[in-house]
Amino acid sequence: MFDTTIYIGNIAIHEPVGVFTDCIITILCFVFYKKLLPVSKSIHYWRLFFLFLGFSTIVGACSHAFFEIHQGAAYKSFWLPMQVLNGIAVYFAQKATLNSVLKESRFYTFWKWIYIIQFIVYILVLLIVQKYLVTVIENILGLVPVMIIHFEAKRKEVYQKWIGYGISISFIAGTVHATKTSLHTYFNYNDIAHVIIIISLAVIYLGLKRKAIS
Repeated sequence: MFDTTIYIGNIAIHEPVGVFTDCIITILCFVFYKKLLPVSKSIHYWRLFFLFLGFSTIVGACSHAFFEIHQGAAYKSFWLPMQVLNGIAVYFAQKATLNSVLKESRFYTFWKWIYIIQFIVYILVLLIVQKYLVTVIENILGLVPVMIIHFEAKRKEVYQKWIGYGISISFIAGTVHATKTSLHTYFNYNDIAHVIIIISLAVIYLGLKRKAIS
């Protein structure tokens, strides 16, 4: 991979565009957390989704910025917390779904325990395997059902489709990352994926904002 390192004084910043877009994601997550009022349990959990995703992203920005080689104990001290925080964010998205679309479902208890077990298994497997693939699988297993549940909700509300669309957009980012589709050395697949995630989160937020106002 072409070296895109820039220097601010004596400090080397690796993958500067990726770090910059990570910072944008973090700021947006914190703004969305602040602007959404906790008018219900589901909105409360969606706020926590944004909060922990923001924490995960800023820790990830540090791991990309300060480590040219993604190996070693120092790098893992950033990388592992990033993945754990991401898993917590996914869990809160599931909890939000449990307290909205699934609130009156006869499968409420089933989904409640599935979410708890999935989170525990994810953390254990992540700590043992320490591969990004574990997080990819966790995001798919965690968010695809949330997306489908919102699209297929019996009580149709506009915000539900917005959340479904937002999550579906996020998987485009996963496809870009997996295929390593890049436009330029300074705008590679990581950067493109980050921009798509920004759009995804904005769509989810707009849907939740409509729900909170209603």
